[in-house]
Amino acid sequence: MRPITGTHVYSYVKCPRLAALDLHLPRSERRPPTEWEEFAAQRGRDFEASYVAGLGAVAPRHPERDFAAGAAATRDLLLAGTPLVHQGVLQTEDCLGLPDLLRRVPGASALGDHHYEVLDVKTSGRPRGEQILQVVFYSHLLTALQQRAPSHGALVLKDGREERFVLADYEAAHDRVLAALRALRAEPTGARPFLQAGCSGCYHDQRCLGELTAAQDLSLVQGMSHGARAILEALGCRTIADLASFHPQHARERGQLDAALVRRLRRAAQAHLLGAPLVETRPRTERCRDGAIVHLLGDPFADRVLAFGTLYPAVEGGRFTWTRAADADDEWRAFDELVAALPERVPLWHFGEALPRWYEGQVFAREADPALELRFQALDKRLRGAATYPRPVFGLSDFVQFGLQRDALRAGHPGAAALWARGGDGDERLRQKLETDLRDLAELIAAILEAPPTVQADSAEGVATLGL
Repeated sequence: MRPITGTHVYSYVKCPRLAALDLHLPRSERRPPTEWEEFAAQRGRDFEASYVAGLGAVAPRHPERDFAAGAAATRDLLLAGTPLVHQGVLQTEDCLGLPDLLRRVPGASALGDHHYEVLDVKTSGRPRGEQILQVVFYSHLLTALQQRAPSHGALVLKDGREERFVLADYEAAHDRVLAALRALRAEPTGARPFLQAGCSGCYHDQRCLGELTAAQDLSLVQGMSHGARAILEALGCRTIADLASFHPQHARERGQLDAALVRRLRRAAQAHLLGAPLVETRPRTERCRDGAIVHLLGDPFADRVLAFGTLYPAVEGGRFTWTRAADADDEWRAFDELVAALPERVPLWHFGEALPRWYEGQVFAREADPALELRFQALDKRLRGAATYPRPVFGLSDFVQFGLQRDALRAGHPGAAALWARGGDGDERLRQKLETDLRDLAELIAAILEAPPTVQADSAEGVATLGL
């Protein structure tokens, strides 16, 4: 029986299917990490090592992957009252944990006149639910060893800040996750794949996508939820083709799903079968092409913007300009110079929240024109509402792939920007990526926001018109 680990807890919160596969498949079944994924993982390992190095923490000595020996060595360190234990091994009959740090705190336990609490070192800037539940899981294993439950756990974030929390606040959620993991260990088919935003960064992505595609699973339809899929399947609507011609007459026939939702999902199924976006009818007021598109590439680990780019006007043949930010102190100069070169008052179209979030963090420390922020316009929201796409769209790469039927990553993955920045050709790769993304966004404006509406296909005649 494979033990349940803190990694399984972390994975389950993100995706139950990921946890199920990890519980039953060997590591050799995972796709190998990309160069930039391995780069990011190494930075995380280096950060933990650097943080721990100055603490004087002691690691239990034991043969690699001999967890029984590791648990015994860890117990010896805790009995001796070691102030900080790094990478201790906590083990019960069916669970295994390797918390980053165990810290001695006052209060009697089976270990003596002291007990321990768990700290986990993370590279995120704020606590996340899956990270907190990992600490709760380790704390349960620690409770079994020291016969006393710690009252608190903590996360050490990438700025070195320690975020403490009361474990009791998360007990119920932990118990539900642990019960679900035990059920998945007994029967892995209890977690079906479902296409979601995190799938593209998962090492089981191709396995799950292949299964979903072969089954023509309803989660491949834009706007689908777990609940809607379950209801539709119970009604006998199990494939995308079924959904594309699903015309329930009454509330009971549609499983009490909202009629407007069913129409949207049916149209999304038709878009999937067509393999192209269906442009929606909507008010057409402001012309996006008269504005400028502003885009950035960043290093989330370092909270850095590496480069900014603009395209003006917002058409494929518009003028591309870019600049590299030498360091964090140079970011505002780089942005200000680019925007100052644009005509006053033109809208500044951006994709996603990265630009306004960065600007909000900068503006209070600068003598910034408050009118500038009013020029920011969210292009992704316009694109999302303007068409029904043949697959769910989460990030820019999805809009390019399913809105333009083009390889969105032909100039590289944006997650690799920090890796490029360290190489000899970093500036050129950043420039190419910025320009490619900006021109893709301009083409999306033309193909989606400025295109005539696609014929409605809610009737049998409409479906035939689309060739479905």
